[in-house]
Amino acid sequence: MNIKCCDSNRCNIEHPPALPDTPNGRKCFTCVSVSDCTVTLGCLGPEDRCITYSGTVDGQSSTVKGCASQSVCSGNVNSRLREVVIDHSCCEGDMCNNALRIGQSILFLLLVPLASFILFN
Repeated sequence: MNIKCCDSNRCNIEHPPALPDTPNGRKCFTCVSVSDCTVTLGCLGPEDRCITYSGTVDGQSSTVKGCASQSVCSGNVNSRLREVVIDHSCCEGDMCNNALRIGQSILFLLLVPLASFILFN
């Protein structure tokens, strides 16, 4: 995904510039299905961050992960259009948009305090 910002009326008729196809060494997770976000993606050109989009359309949740540039991450991508809700988060560092499914990460967050309680009491 590539963006081009402008600040006058009807200035968005031009297409954004093509994204360079040169690998830059950064790696992020991407999703190949609704429940599998464990595939590694090589980032290109100015994509120096990993991004996670979470969306809900008519009550159906979906997650998209991949590479992004700093300009995409600093922009306001959050939107609400009718029944669509989209949120995003960016991070720096290889594979920082972890591959754990939400259920796995919540389970982990619940187990750590339980284990601490058991060990120290």
